[in-house]
Amino acid sequence: MPRLSEEEVVERSSGDEGKRIGRREARKRATYAALVTVAHRRFHEDGFDATTLDDICAEVGISRRTFFRYFKSKEDLVFPNRAERLERFVQVLTDAPADENPFDTLRRATRQFGPEYMAHRAQLVAQQALIARTPSLRAREAEIDRDWEAVMARAIMARTGTERAAAVRARVIAGACIGVIRATMRHWFTTGGVEDLTQMGEDALDCLERGFALE
Repeated sequence: MPRLSEEEVVERSSGDEGKRIGRREARKRATYAALVTVAHRRFHEDGFDATTLDDICAEVGISRRTFFRYFKSKEDLVFPNRAERLERFVQVLTDAPADENPFDTLRRATRQFGPEYMAHRAQLVAQQALIARTPSLRAREAEIDRDWEAVMARAIMARTGTERAAAVRARVIAGACIGVIRATMRHWFTTGGVEDLTQMGEDALDCLERGFALE
């Protein structure tokens, strides 16, 4: 049997290692997806507080120790896209031209995220119903809002400066925008997610930018 050259041995070894890594990553993705799927089903069937991590881990077939390699807490299972969405939002803010009106930047973010939410409206409406009846999840949702508000304020200050007046204005704008976004989302959820969320978001930002008038 002919011997492999040193280069062929290295190439074959690298290929085998790549396959092992690929299989390992596929298993990790499958476990992650299974945890989210099982958790959400149990949360909706049995309630968030009544469902334990042991229940979820047993059904997925992993240990609690393994669970914490994927999620920091049970609450994080309800918001599995939290970090990824915030990262994408930050990217929209940082990619904006330096002279762009902050409201125009937020309109672009609305056009990016709105269709995604509408594509998963049933899942998101059910998720929001779970959050609404669970105090710990409402607290986590408020924490997420604060994260978005903070990155928004920092993005505005990066353009306008950090002197006191500019910083206060940036924080006020960010806080007002989060309030408008949350009120818009709340209406969308309570009406079953049937309206055009992107248009609702843009209309809300228009009202905020020009100032609300009582009619």
